Amino acid sequence: MILLFSVSVSSQYRKKRRQFLEGLKIQPKAGINMFFGDLVSEARTNYVFGVAGEKELMPYLNARVDINYGSMKGSQNLPDNGRTYAHFENTFIQFNIGATFRPIDLAYGLFKQRYFNPYVTGELGIIQYSANEYFGEAGEVPNTLWRTASGISPGVSIGGGLNFYINSHVSVTTELVATKALSDKLDGHDVWYSGYGTAAEREEKTDAGDFFYAATIGITYLFDDSQWKNSPKYNRKAYLRTRSLYKSKAKSYKRPSKRKTKRYRR
Repeated sequence: MILLFSVSVSSQYRKKRRQFLEGLKIQPKAGINMFFGDLVSEARTNYVFGVAGEKELMPYLNARVDINYGSMKGSQNLPDNGRTYAHFENTFIQFNIGATFRPIDLAYGLFKQRYFNPYVTGELGIIQYSANEYFGEAGEVPNTLWRTASGISPGVSIGGGLNFYINSHVSVTTELVATKALSDKLDGHDVWYSGYGTAAEREEKTDAGDFFYAATIGITYLFDDSQWKNSPKYNRKAYLRTRSLYKSKAKSYKRPSKRKTKRYRR
């Protein structure tokens, strides 16, 4: 009895483990981010590292978790002479949850030998940031710390990518994702001052919400084939569509007609 029970438990564990791994993908990645906040003129590009995981919900729709770590920077230059008035640096961690939609899988089904597969992604998440802003060479007190900001901000991300398949389980992935933060302090400030240091000094609010892109390249690994991969519905659909797209370029030949056999009388 104990042996039968242990075999049954082990079998159920393997089955559940296999079901969990079906359609599960992991994608380590690295690249650059480009910050587009208010008062930032140039030097807006810096690094980002991350890892994304996906689990299939439907043949063309995956749930997605995306974690990124990186640094942002940018400088504000004076319009008359181009000298740097202020610049900032920001270290951030981003955690997003969303979904990935793959239009080719919807149109052509799950076809194992596909060489590439584009997708679009939408995500919601949070950004933990720690920013320092410094006076530049043309600032009030050159090359000194001006102000700091840190906290957690909600964010909305949307973007897309492309998988280039090495084999059915491994692909090279490129992505471009844009994020709109609901905080305006990723660059260290949410106000600026007209007439700074004079009697006419006045505080002004900046435009709400900072914005940045992340362009990355990574390797995606599929742990186990989709549970729909072997479904006749999708395989047949993929086969028919693919056959119509990739017709043979070989010269067509005419099947020879059956020879007329001679009958000999005895």
